[in-house]
Amino acid sequence: MFLLTDRQCFSILAWAAAQPQNGLVSRAFLASIALAALQPEEALTLRVRDVELDDDGRGVLLIPSQGRELRAEEVDGAATVRMVPVGRDLAAILKEEFARRGLAPEDLVFVLDDGRPLTAPVYRNVWQRARAAVPEPHEADSPLGRTVSALRDACRAAWLRNGDQAAAHVVAVAECVSVSAPRLAERFAHCLRKPAPAEIPWHLMEAAMDLPGSPSGPRGAVLRS
Repeated sequence: MFLLTDRQCFSILAWAAAQPQNGLVSRAFLASIALAALQPEEALTLRVRDVELDDDGRGVLLIPSQGRELRAEEVDGAATVRMVPVGRDLAAILKEEFARRGLAPEDLVFVLDDGRPLTAPVYRNVWQRARAAVPEPHEADSPLGRTVSALRDACRAAWLRNGDQAAAHVVAVAECVSVSAPRLAERFAHCLRKPAPAEIPWHLMEAAMDLPGSPSGPRGAVLRS
């Protein structure tokens, strides 16, 4: 699996910000994918009211949960919402965008310089130009970053690599990015550290398999053979 590096991701954000037309909103949009692993469709519909930023420079995005990447789920007649963490870099970019445009709670976050909402054809054009401008020549001809979702993949991989990689961590990341934990672990298996035999709690696994009153000695040897 080809993944963008942190350097490439931040270079693309810097390139977008430097563009004379719609540069800052393009950077903010791409940052929401690169730093919060949003789907492009989720980012396009993000409103100011969905962004909760704390005084410490962090926060969360409130994103309607979506089944199978696209379909919103409903519980008791109301759409469920997942909370996506916002780090300091993304929080600063979003705050700058809110202040620059004087956005109100009901406003869309990503709006073009002429006041129109950002659309898929516009961001795809920006992405293709960024992909041609930022990578090295040999990278531009590779499968690396063919679509803007490459930023999302890079973020998901980083979140998996930078945690304790326990099952609970994988589940937490899966909930943030709205995919199942098995699917996430399968796709990004190369980002998960394989435990050494000495780290596997064999005694606990064996105890869990023991029936009441059954001898446990021989069975352990069979399980590890």
